Parts: sequence; structure tokens; C-alpha cells
Amino acid sequence: MAEQPHQFPTEVTLNGADCFLLQLDYLMLRTSGRNNVCTFVVSLEERLELKALEQCLLSHHLYQWATRLRLANNFPFTLARWTFDDNLPLPQIKQFQLVEGKSTLEDYLATEIDIKNQPSFKVDLLQTDDAKSILIFTWHHVLMDAHGGESFVRSLGLKKTVKADELLNSESIDLPLKDRATIAQEMKQFLNDTSQLPLLSLYKKPSWLTKPQATLRYRVTSFTDQQTQHIAHVAREQGAGFLLSAFYLAATTCAVAYIHKKRGSEQGDVLVPVPLDRRKRGEDTPLIRNQVSFLFYRIPQQVVSDVKACTAELIEQMKTLMRTDSPQHYLIMMDFLRRIPGLFYRIMLKRPTKGLMASFFYSDTGESLHGFDQFLNHPVTTAIHYPPIMHPPGITFVFSRFKGALQITVGYMEEVISEDEVDQLLAQLRSTLLNTADVNG
Repeated sequence: MAEQPHQFPTEVTLNGADCFLLQLDYLMLRTSGRNNVCTFVVSLEERLELKALEQCLLSHHLYQWATRLRLANNFPFTLARWTFDDNLPLPQIKQFQLVEGKSTLEDYLATEIDIKNQPSFKVDLLQTDDAKSILIFTWHHVLMDAHGGESFVRSLGLKKTVKADELLNSESIDLPLKDRATIAQEMKQFLNDTSQLPLLSLYKKPSWLTKPQATLRYRVTSFTDQQTQHIAHVAREQGAGFLLSAFYLAATTCAVAYIHKKRGSEQGDVLVPVPLDRRKRGEDTPLIRNQVSFLFYRIPQQVVSDVKACTAELIEQMKTLMRTDSPQHYLIMMDFLRRIPGLFYRIMLKRPTKGLMASFFYSDTGESLHGFDQFLNHPVTTAIHYPPIMHPPGITFVFSRFKGALQITVGYMEEVISEDEVDQLLAQLRSTLLNTADVNG
């Protein structure tokens, strides 16, 4: 028997990572007028009719449940939670026509979701002039992470029944309060030490006379299968071994440092928090709540222009962070801080770096898109993540692999980096990854 929406939980308490992302949402709204929203864009080889999509989604119990969740108003020192209301209407699935030369995909990417009054997950359908379709799946980052969002979308496309016990996992931390408090304090001190200024950043604080604004843009650059294999070979030559993500991050660091140096800006170390998926290897559940921790890297300015030295530094830091159980300690700290009122939480987040948060944001989704070939029996041609952009620093890189081929989404604010500089950055990044000025796939 299929699970019914009312058999799913009527309340879901936010975990520590969720609460952290909720506070980032408040900061993003203040600095850029945008919510902490994730977007997953799936292109289909054939046209998908709106009626067929509606029939699938409106009868899918997980979709019914998730779109009727709202963030409850909570009192200070209480845990924030989602609440389910069966009486709420299901959201309208909007359909648009993407006309070549008159509109772009970016025009349809949502940047605002009021999770107290609106569904935290939405779907839009774009029809193209060449009789193909594009699906835009948008969710608030507080609801679930990128991997959870992918799994959610897969379940919809396969019309798969999701059981209640696949939604959530246990979030309990079996340590005495005193031990958790000690670990939280030690982790907080580590983060303060790691984020000491000066830091390398393309962001420049505007004059207090300048009205804050942030124009969001995206670029997607893709590699062929042959180029992807070549990049893996280059990574091994540069000392990454099988840790391809360390090489990706090193190449990204060197590309950002290249633009920074061309500007003649003041030098500093690079601070990058890298999300770490807590799911077991090969598993796609749980779906709801963010199942991530973070590794916090501070890359010395002496190596930010040398990809081999930067890769070695990252691998050494990663070993140290894993050996000292830093990801688990970060989770304990986030769990410990959940009851702190939002204002004090945000002050604590911004204080060490005066609001900068990072030199840039980076993530690698790994092989999570493996086998994502169809949606409602329609062949999938591309699947791309468009991440939320924290401003500052106003630039984010997402590495992913679709059908084995590497692709990079760069999200940036025009006030942080110009279009010409983005061209230069991507050219430098491709050249570093391929270790050649011209590698043809």
C-alpha cells in the first residue's frame, strides 16, 4: 500500500545545518534581496505536456506532503520546525514558452521563496521552440540539500513511492551536555582562528553612500568525456591521486587568485568551507533536512598561484581535519547553537570576517547524477545545479558530473566580478584543469 501524505510526519524539527542555512537566508535577504534557494534544471529530449506533469505531481504523495510544509513561527530559545497542513492547496505548476532571442533560462530561475507562507518546493515547465522541454525544480535550502533535492526529483520522475522512514534519519547526538558544550566551544575557536583577516576575495565593500544591490548571473561550462578523462589524468600528475575534488578546488583557487592578482588587490589567504555529504556512499536517502557537514580550509597565499602546491596543501589539511573529527565536531556545534535567537546567531556568524563568510563558495556533487537518464519516460539531455549565491563573497562554483562528463556552474554577482573577468576566470580554470591552453575533446 502506498504511503499517504498524512502518514508522513506532521512536524519536522530543523537540524543544526538547517538552522545555519536559515540564518544565511536572513543575511542573503539583507545583502542581495534573495533567498537561500537551490535550483535544479533538467532538459528533456522530447516535449513533456503540462497535463502529464500535473497528473504525475499532483498524485505523488511526497510532493503533496512537501509542498504543504510551512516554517512555523517559533519563540526564542525553541527549536525551529516545519509543520504540515493538509488543508493548504497544492501549488500551481506554471508553464512558459522559452523564445530564442527574447528570453533566457536565467529569466525563469526563482530567487525568492517565503517558506512561512509559500511552498518550499516548486516546479516550472519551459517549452522550447524546438519541441523540447526544460523542467526547473526549485527548493529552499533549509528544506534539503542538493543531493536530497536530486533524489526528490528522481522519485517524482520515476513515480516512485517514498516511505516515511526514507525521509529523515536520526539526528540524536549521544554525548553529555558538558562534552557537547566543550566541543562546540573548541570548534567555534577553530573557526575564529581559521577566518582571521586578511582574506583573498574579489568582493570589495561598497561605500556607505552606495545603495546595496546584487545582480545575479550564471555561467555553465562543460567538458567532453575525453576531456574529463584527461582532467583526471592531470589531477593524478598534480598529486591528487583519486581525490579529484581537491584538484578541482585547487584549480578554482588558482583561477580566482589569477583575477585577484590582475586587479592588483591586497593579498591574503583563501578561506573556503567545503560541504561534506553525510550519507553513506551510494545512498540517496534521507531526503529531507540537510545531511551535510563542512570542512574548513585556509589556503596560504604562498600557494594560491601553484596548483600542485595548492592541491598538496588541501590534501594535508583534509587529512588533519578528518583525523581530528572536525566534520562531526562542526555538527555538534551547529546542533548546540540551534536554540540561539537569530539576531545573536547572525552576529556570531559575521563577526570573525566582518560579514565576508568566505573567499568564495565551492562544492562538488560527485557522482550523484549517475544513472539519471529519464524523467517520466522522457530522455534527459542535461541536468545542472544553479546554487544560491551568498553576497558577500558573491561567487560560487559547483562541480558535477552528468553521464560521466564534468560540468561547472559558476554563480556570481555583477557587482563582484565583471563579465570580462568571468571570461578570463573560466579560461584560466579550463586551462589549469586541462593543463594545456588548447585541448580538444
